[in-house]
Amino acid sequence: MSALHMTTGRVLVKLCECGGDAPAHLDVVAGAARPLSSIDRGSLDRCVHHHASAMRVRRVFHASRALAHEGYRAEGFDDAERDIGLDRVIALEISSPQRAYDLADDLNDRDDVEWAMPEPLSLAPMALAPVRSFDARGLTVEQIRSPFERVGAFEALAMEPGDPAINVAVVDTGVALRHPELTPRISAGVDTVDLGAGPIGGGAELVGDSDHPDIMAYDETGHGSHVAGIIAAQGYHMPQGIGGRSRLVPVRALAAARGPDGQIVGIGGTMDIDAAVKAAVDLGARVLNLSFGTAEADLPDDTPPVHSDTIRYAIARGAVPVAAMGNSGRHERYFPAALDGVIAVGAMRPDGQAASFSTRGEHITLCAPGEDVVSTGLSGYRASTGTSHAAPFVAGTVALMLARADRAGVQLSAHDCRDLLCRAATPAAPGRHTDETGAGLLNAPRTLSLLDEFIATKNGGSYGR
Repeated sequence: MSALHMTTGRVLVKLCECGGDAPAHLDVVAGAARPLSSIDRGSLDRCVHHHASAMRVRRVFHASRALAHEGYRAEGFDDAERDIGLDRVIALEISSPQRAYDLADDLNDRDDVEWAMPEPLSLAPMALAPVRSFDARGLTVEQIRSPFERVGAFEALAMEPGDPAINVAVVDTGVALRHPELTPRISAGVDTVDLGAGPIGGGAELVGDSDHPDIMAYDETGHGSHVAGIIAAQGYHMPQGIGGRSRLVPVRALAAARGPDGQIVGIGGTMDIDAAVKAAVDLGARVLNLSFGTAEADLPDDTPPVHSDTIRYAIARGAVPVAAMGNSGRHERYFPAALDGVIAVGAMRPDGQAASFSTRGEHITLCAPGEDVVSTGLSGYRASTGTSHAAPFVAGTVALMLARADRAGVQLSAHDCRDLLCRAATPAAPGRHTDETGAGLLNAPRTLSLLDEFIATKNGGSYGR
């Protein structure tokens, strides 16, 4: 299923001045506030009413200092949030969603609007290729351990067990919150999904909870749960998660949808995702695993790539974003993976070549195993294939890096993490970065060894002595 021309029917708008008194999306999905019926009671409203008889208006983002103040989360944006313009991004739900493109065109012609776009949808998996899941019971112990062994997970965890103070947000379809492998690692999370119900375009239909106010990040597809296990499983009936003792922040930003082929996938609106990523950062997530994407070809012309402001905010707050490259097998750009500052992860076969489904591009950072990876399901265990399942190997390794650096009193930036991961990777093509595999295959223990050298340099050569 492709996201081509699939939108929610809402229009996202970044105004040139503050977005008035509209409530924050988090308050609306929690049932603590209602959207407004007006933007400015002036020319902006008249522009909208030329295309639709009614609208509902909310802010996409909340203010970080107001995260705990239910019903008042749109108050008190700080200077960093204002500099990026997070206080100026609003979402318009209009009574004539078929006019969303025309409305966005008219808004983009206005001097008081920075940009406007019909809200695109993101998919997880980014399924243009036949990625698959199946019951793991037919696999041997060696097959189950193999993806973890290929990246040196067991050796890395012997070097660095991780730290519960490091929070890793799985921004996805949610997490199986009661799974015994995951429950001991779970911290407070959030659910930002508000897509409505029923058909959503492209032959897809929403199923399950997609429009009920709540905050619990329960998974309904198994996708987010599988990702979470690679990072944080206890190791009862699968390898221990590569993130060691780090904790999970479960964030449900994508609803469950049934495609024309009957496959259940995660699907999310840009507003839901952006609000979710910001909430994860404000809840203390140091690492963001983003196993979803929207293809550049599916975005409106002359608008910024989706999630640009959110990723800028996350990096400014010290978080490290890790994203799946996509599953199209083509040279193309998916967002957020293609955004500056994001560690973009492809999938590599056991023979050192890029998996056939793994999206190519010069923005790829490195690869990890992405075929038949065993991890947690909604219950029990399953094996899944796709770049969605390669990304968490890298996210978990970043969690170990941050734990080790914190213990030595050294602060790692997203740039530092990317550089160390690339230098440590086992190249598919000796001595060069390729559009298929980036710097090569993740090498977690070598990354930690290079990190020790980096820490020693920062501490005047004293680390570990």
